[in-house]
Amino acid sequence: MAQVYKGLHEQLQREVALKELLPDAQKDKESLSRFHREALALAAFRHQNIVTLYDLVEKNESLFMVMEYVDGPTLHDLIKDGPLPPDVAAVIGARIASALDHAHFRHIIHRDLKPGNVMLTKAGEVKLMDFGIAKDVDLVALTQQGMAVGTPAYMSPEQVTGAQLDPRTDIFSLGVLLYEALTGARPFQGKTAGEIFAKIRDGKYTPLHKGAPQVPAPLANVVKRALEVKPEKRFPDAAAMRRELDLYLAREVQVSHPALLVGFLRQRQKLTETEALAHLTHAELGVLEAHAAEQRSRSSRGKLKWVAAVVLLSLATATGVYLTQDKWVPLVQQKGSEQPQPPAPTRSSPRK
Repeated sequence: MAQVYKGLHEQLQREVALKELLPDAQKDKESLSRFHREALALAAFRHQNIVTLYDLVEKNESLFMVMEYVDGPTLHDLIKDGPLPPDVAAVIGARIASALDHAHFRHIIHRDLKPGNVMLTKAGEVKLMDFGIAKDVDLVALTQQGMAVGTPAYMSPEQVTGAQLDPRTDIFSLGVLLYEALTGARPFQGKTAGEIFAKIRDGKYTPLHKGAPQVPAPLANVVKRALEVKPEKRFPDAAAMRRELDLYLAREVQVSHPALLVGFLRQRQKLTETEALAHLTHAELGVLEAHAAEQRSRSSRGKLKWVAAVVLLSLATATGVYLTQDKWVPLVQQKGSEQPQPPAPTRSSPRK
């Protein structure tokens, strides 16, 4: 119902984003009301992870929102280049959860959370945007009862069944977003919207530990809980989900979160080295590159151990020989280190 331009505020010499309501949408009462609601919602927010609204302008029979210009890629663009490292995905998830907590406190439900509505700035900030179909729980709903509104693959079970919504619907959508960020694929897929809706309603998706076995269990558990079909089994609120993600990050990440995101954007070639050095020193970039290499190495070791486990289990099933050692998956050795000899297998009767 709208299109966005990049503009310049001439007096302040500041780049802005101009969101214009399209002519046909201006003639539609519901679209016009949604546009005004989005502007009112953004005007009420004061949060570093939600795009800022500067003004609402009516000119030449057109309606414009003047907003903060975000100079970076969308999360959708980043996922197209491949799954995100677990620590990067967790930082983005924690920042989105913080933004949702702020919105929910003001009785606003986003209802259209997806990678295309999340952007990263060149300074390593995360921005949530597009509250075009947001719902103010204190106002009369625009949508007719039983009508699903949102993007099919990211809807919650309550949205697809037309049930009453509360802030936990956004928690489910955040779980879908994190799953896609970590695997590169959406958890709920189908040829038609109906097929997707059925899978969402029934909670049928490939578990994260199978779709991305390199993802640490604590992070995978956060995503699993967010994707519970029944709202009461999910996190009670966005703040609780953010705390779990922050606990994971406190154990795994030893650098500042904005610096981590800047380093990641540099590694994905979304930033030039000059742009990255506008926020980081050469020394900090070196630390981040070493951190990224360590994460890649850890991910590779996890994949090799998982593949080795599958192969050995298949051999055991076929031959009836099982290894009784608790940690029977061989360690991946660093170059130049001595290879330990595995214990001799013991023969036992095949499992029934």
